[in-house]
Amino acid sequence: MILKISKQAKGELVFASSLFLLGIFVAWDTSRMDIPQGSSIVSPQTFPYMVAAFTSLVGFVLILDVLRGRLGTPEGDEPGDPFVGANFKTMAIIAAAIGLHVILLEIAGYVIAATVCFFGVSYGFGSRKYLKDFGISLAFALIVYFSFTKGLNINLPSGFFKGVLGNG
Repeated sequence: MILKISKQAKGELVFASSLFLLGIFVAWDTSRMDIPQGSSIVSPQTFPYMVAAFTSLVGFVLILDVLRGRLGTPEGDEPGDPFVGANFKTMAIIAAAIGLHVILLEIAGYVIAATVCFFGVSYGFGSRKYLKDFGISLAFALIVYFSFTKGLNINLPSGFFKGVLGNG
């Protein structure tokens, strides 16, 4: 018996499979983590393993649902509405913003990388209020940076601002 899969189902299978594989990858990467001596029962691996298990489980259940014919209904649509394909331009802009974040993180520091990423995502979703978006992106990046570095004592990369943002 050959299973005929619609275009919408193929897209959902790709997403669900990616989610499942992401969970497997996180579990594998967590298993390779160096654990400091004297760790308690709750080690640095505990939370990543929980995330990996949850992500894999959700991905697997979504795969089963799609194969059973239970497809998702896009937000704002009613069951039976025609399928509208993905907006690849928006996805490309957001993927580029996230990619720039990864590239800039160590080079330019968290504040610049996060500001670029947040601004790129807002642009990708259609906002064209550049100054307002930049201001909100910068403010949010600074709030996160100082919350982590001062509040939680977790050092985020400071990049160009080494020594300026309160860390040596």
